[in-house]
Amino acid sequence: MIWKIIGQSVIGTSHIQSGKTCEDSLHYTVFPISEGEEGLICFVSDGAGSAKYAAKASAAAVNKGVEFAQDIMTNEIELNDQNLLQLAEKIYDHLNSLALEEREPKNEFSCTLLGFILLPNRAGFIQIGDGAIVRSDESDFFTPIWWPQNGEYQNSTTFLIDDPNLSNLKTKIIEERISEIGIFTDGLQMLTLNNETESVHQPFFNNLFPWLRKAKEAEHISILNNKLIEYLSGDIINRRTDDDKTLLLATRKK
Repeated sequence: MIWKIIGQSVIGTSHIQSGKTCEDSLHYTVFPISEGEEGLICFVSDGAGSAKYAAKASAAAVNKGVEFAQDIMTNEIELNDQNLLQLAEKIYDHLNSLALEEREPKNEFSCTLLGFILLPNRAGFIQIGDGAIVRSDESDFFTPIWWPQNGEYQNSTTFLIDDPNLSNLKTKIIEERISEIGIFTDGLQMLTLNNETESVHQPFFNNLFPWLRKAKEAEHISILNNKLIEYLSGDIINRRTDDDKTLLLATRKK
């Protein structure tokens, strides 16, 4: 076990009150690379509140994201911006095909998409829409890969299905070893990010990561994963946001 990971998607209070389901989705997998090394793939998505099939779209996006990313790794295809773009195009095509099957306009499958592929000394990132991916440096200082894609208003954003040319898609390759990473949907932006300075709210992550770093056994990580559900569903979070929220934290054993 090289990577220690906890991650959950939790329904927001507004969705409980309106009788909706959770429209956030999370999917991740760890895969062996060589003896003593592992890779990590993760995707999160937030279905648009106005979309009829928001939950189905976000679930399909993250599941296909992991599947297509695994294909890249299994077939030893180079991890680069072009192949990340092709991955996003495949997810777009899948969502479009679901809309055709349902005989619905494709915007009924609107969702954001954020994800990463981490290798021992190389990482690929992808994002369209709001939410964010943050990583730590050697001094445990967290920085965002990109700032969330919000429009004129905080609750507006772009979605994967908006444009077949994926003009709003961002990709990035980093040639270094990443040992700690977090990824979350927009339901947590008010707690995790400082809009005035466009920086990460360090205490949020500095209060959570030490517990994961200390975990030694799979049982301990499972307990933390259950605690994460309680935390994301608790009053401290719900007083700040009524939206669905997804959070994954991962730390590499040193």
